[in-house]
Amino acid sequence: MNYYESTDSSSIVFYQFKIILLGDSGVGKTSLLSRYMDEGFIPNRPCTVNVDFKIKCLKIDKSTSAKITIWDTCGQEKYRSMTYQYFKDAQGIILLYDVTDRESFNNLSIWLEQIEKNMYKEDLSIILVGNKIDLNFRNVSYEEAEKFAKDNYLMYCETSSKDGINVEDAFEMLTKNIIDKEVLNNSKVMSLSSVKAVKGKMKNEFGCC
Repeated sequence: MNYYESTDSSSIVFYQFKIILLGDSGVGKTSLLSRYMDEGFIPNRPCTVNVDFKIKCLKIDKSTSAKITIWDTCGQEKYRSMTYQYFKDAQGIILLYDVTDRESFNNLSIWLEQIEKNMYKEDLSIILVGNKIDLNFRNVSYEEAEKFAKDNYLMYCETSSKDGINVEDAFEMLTKNIIDKEVLNNSKVMSLSSVKAVKGKMKNEFGCC
């Protein structure tokens, strides 16, 4: 994560970090990202067969802003080796499953195993997201998913990419958790390799917010 702090009296802090969307093919990763980026919902959207990313700038509060790069990955098994290449340097993960698809829920353990193999899980912020709650049936109960999240030390949220339910909340929960961890880490030790104090026109240099 890149961290920038102005030296004027306003003490505005800017963060720049990377989030990855993970989960089986068809759970709605691309639709969730499109809804979050205010691009609307496209029915019967084809599954992602490569990777894509979007950039979003957020004002967290009066003194904190963030620039987030969000990577949308392919969930099909034959593309997963390529997906793992994008784990590097990520600070947050949105792990999706489809509440109507039991297999996508069962495969969450496989995704978590891959996260542990490719990343330091203790340094990550991970939110489990149950998508497609707009549908009038489900094969995974809220209680079961919430227990899975608690057992694996994950945040949990349920969303509808179609109706926009809780989409912003999911990203906001993850973003705030990433920043809270960074603040905690910085209060313990200031690492020159990850924390930079920058003077001058932060807004222009940052390109957003």
